[in-house]
Amino acid sequence: MADKRMLLAGLAAGAVAGLLIGRRKADGPRRMPYLDAGQHVLAETRGLVQATLLAARAQARYGELYARRLHFGQPALRQHYEEGILPVLALYQALREEGDDQEAALAEMDRIVAATVERSVRRRLVWVLGRLPDPYAVLRIANRWAMKHRYPPEGWRFEWVEDGERCIAYDARECFYVNVLTLYGAPELTAHLCAVDDLLYGDLPGIAWERTKTLGRGDDRCNFRFCRTGAAGAAEKQA
Repeated sequence: MADKRMLLAGLAAGAVAGLLIGRRKADGPRRMPYLDAGQHVLAETRGLVQATLLAARAQARYGELYARRLHFGQPALRQHYEEGILPVLALYQALREEGDDQEAALAEMDRIVAATVERSVRRRLVWVLGRLPDPYAVLRIANRWAMKHRYPPEGWRFEWVEDGERCIAYDARECFYVNVLTLYGAPELTAHLCAVDDLLYGDLPGIAWERTKTLGRGDDRCNFRFCRTGAAGAAEKQA
């Protein structure tokens, strides 16, 4: 009987320990997003050894930032912060600590962001979108959904300018990325993350993408505009 009680106690202790270990793993940072693309890009410009060293420093820096992270209750904001902002900030800080001046570090970040976009799920989704019979109609619906769920009002302030069969346009008057990167003393990074939209939508079939202003570059708004092109766009314009 005593042996049975000891066995049960041991199993219970093991279960508790497993839960605690699992919780620690869940709370700790996983492999840093952007790291693989970053290491690949850095290897092209600095060689494999230096790129591996910088990647390790960036991962360590991400761990430090993650341990002292802000805690956002809104799920979308938390994802943007932990998977979008902190990894980029960690890479940027690792480059600056390595001795890169701001211009050189930002140029490296441009290459890393571009490589990351090419590997991303969003890039694949945009590729699929461009091959639908009417990509504009789907994009029009997707923008409404994204502004509510992916870019919620707790972090972004949008104003609609146009919502028609030929064009949709809206302005962002406030941006979560601008606010957080400014808080971390790296507002200059924001403009280079704005390039993600240009990389995703710049060659989307059937849709013309335009943005001439961004908060990240010091403008008073980010002005987003998507319009039909080709025969469908011309027909809608004449109507």
